[in-house]
Amino acid sequence: MLVVATAGHVDHGKSTLLRALTGTDPDRLAEERRRGLTIELGFVHTRAADGTPLAFVDVPGHRRYLSTTVAGIATAPTVLFTVAADAGWMPQSREHLAAIEAFGVRHGVLAVTRADLADPGPVLDDARARLARTSLGALPAVAVSARTGEGLDTLRGHLGALAAGPAGHAGAAPTDPPVRLWLDRSFTAPGAGTVVTGTLTAGTLTVGDALEIAPSGLRATVRGLQSLSEPAERIHAPARVAVNLRRVHHEQVRRGDALVTPGA
Repeated sequence: MLVVATAGHVDHGKSTLLRALTGTDPDRLAEERRRGLTIELGFVHTRAADGTPLAFVDVPGHRRYLSTTVAGIATAPTVLFTVAADAGWMPQSREHLAAIEAFGVRHGVLAVTRADLADPGPVLDDARARLARTSLGALPAVAVSARTGEGLDTLRGHLGALAAGPAGHAGAAPTDPPVRLWLDRSFTAPGAGTVVTGTLTAGTLTVGDALEIAPSGLRATVRGLQSLSEPAERIHAPARVAVNLRRVHHEQVRRGDALVTPGA
């Protein structure tokens, strides 16, 4: 599985692009849809041409929600960096890129959005040059329009190529490493109890596993697993997962916590 976080200035078309790629709206809150503004992390998925799952973490672009943005970028091995053709490089473009560098993200795709509204060439060249000086280096780039569909097939191809390479196998190892699951949501599901979601960056999760919540040190048992809305008995990194936990209340788990192998 390839896990991809979006990045880019507010209103540069991150969520709109994901809707075009996946057919699903990553903005799940009524307030987000009313304002046309991403506030919380959003999660959608699709598949590459070869069937490899592509899981997206959509982040807010507005500066007021930068801490939420950082939570989304921090655990994704790949970024989909967006810059609008009719706006160019902006303040949150710089801030999001700083977060990408801080967490050492090395894989990504540059998408110059709204290519139907302005010539994307100058923005494409400028953004590519800026990104090339960072941990991302020289990365694939494409001009896209979510409205007309321009460039979407090329973008899917770039994402598929990343999924087939090192970015799609982050966390994989000949001998299974300790579990490291970074959490970004904790809630109660009817009939299930505490559910947490996050990005599994290392190890393998199995129903029945006894794990530790870091940094609190609380212990919890895996009651059930899902990945991309499908139930599973066992999930290998890298992956987006939902974990139904026993022995812990959802208010005892916070965004930024991690589920880890005890004592590792």
